[in-house]
Amino acid sequence: MKIRHKLTLYFSLASAIIILGFGVSVYFFSAQYRKSEFFQRLKKRVEIAEKFFLERSTFSDEDYSKIREQFLNTLPNETEEVAALSPGWQGRLKQNYPPDFLESLVTQGEVYFHNDTIQGAARVFHLTDGNYAVLITAVDKVGMRVLTNLRTIITLTILACIAIISILSYYISKRLIWPISRKIHKANTISGSNLHERLIVYNPDDELGEMAIAFNNLLDRLEGAFKMQKLFVANASHEIRNPLTAILGETEVALTRDRSAHDYQESLKSISQEADRLHLLVNNLFQLSAINYNDVNIKKENITVEMLICDAKEKYDLLNANNKISLNFGVHFKKGRFMIYGNKNLLETALINIFDNASKFSSDREVKLEATVDQNLVIITVKDHGVGIPKVDIPKITQPFFRADNVRQIRGSGIGIPLTLRVVEIHNGKLEVISEINEGTKVTIILPLIPDYGVSS
Repeated sequence: MKIRHKLTLYFSLASAIIILGFGVSVYFFSAQYRKSEFFQRLKKRVEIAEKFFLERSTFSDEDYSKIREQFLNTLPNETEEVAALSPGWQGRLKQNYPPDFLESLVTQGEVYFHNDTIQGAARVFHLTDGNYAVLITAVDKVGMRVLTNLRTIITLTILACIAIISILSYYISKRLIWPISRKIHKANTISGSNLHERLIVYNPDDELGEMAIAFNNLLDRLEGAFKMQKLFVANASHEIRNPLTAILGETEVALTRDRSAHDYQESLKSISQEADRLHLLVNNLFQLSAINYNDVNIKKENITVEMLICDAKEKYDLLNANNKISLNFGVHFKKGRFMIYGNKNLLETALINIFDNASKFSSDREVKLEATVDQNLVIITVKDHGVGIPKVDIPKITQPFFRADNVRQIRGSGIGIPLTLRVVEIHNGKLEVISEINEGTKVTIILPLIPDYGVSS
């Protein structure tokens, strides 16, 4: 069932219950008022009958009958009788009365009863020769007709109101749902080819406007993700194609004719370099993909900070023996042994990427690494004196395959910094980059230490 139909149904049911309750209440209180009002009329008739009985001795039977017919407003189907309360008086009554009504009359002196459509009233009065009871019954035909008419009016009114409310509910719900229907139609037309389109926000302050804004924000994120994916695929294809093209070209050149052993060695050396470049690129891509989708499965252990940095430096020395990276540990490291909880291979990869960028973009000039401890944090700073990064490009370097214009001629893939950032993030750390053109770059990695693990050596 659609929301429009549900709103119509629920609103109609709620309105029907309210109107029905109102109609029943009106009818109930009207019936109670009719009964009470008729009892009052019966009470007055009892009083008049009592007075006439007391004064009857002054009238003849003929005069008494004429007075009753001309001046007394008798009630519909009225019965009247006066009985002396002597032993066996109940059996001498001309009309049938409820037994409990007669019993209550003797004890209470004035009582009323209601039986189906008949109402009755009675009262005891005292004379010198004994006690008497005046009993009157009647049928409130006018009141019953009024109630019947009222019941009919209420029933028809309720049915008419329910019908009108149902129609209005359907129309109002249709008007309320109309913007949602338009948004659904618009959303169904948005695909990968037109992600730039957005839902119309009619009123940003109501729920529909908030929903449209939230959906548009989702589309913004999706569009950004699609663009990043396309850029990633394009750049990855480009970066993989370059070493493959070089390998295939070098191989083709080497096989075109016989060459000297030295030429073959040079060709194999070039092929090996390009293969190493391709291997590093694929390995970085694999690691970046792995830590993006399997953070939970990454195995962690306690790692000594000094050992981590030194091992990363040794591994990078094998990749670039000409690097001039110097290590400097703060005074805290001379007094204590500090550890972090993480994955050693990933953290080494992150440091090697920083080492490689610092050496590569400074043409293997001096690079300084300084490690210090501040409370429960280790701060690793790598500073070079290379070409630097333009300020406008610093926020972009965390995007895979992005490379600033001033370093496009330098070998690289644009994977190192994004991979390093992701490794630092999954270790609850921070990566900060400060750079000036032609003055160098300072990269700072801040990682949490295992609390209270530093001990005196």
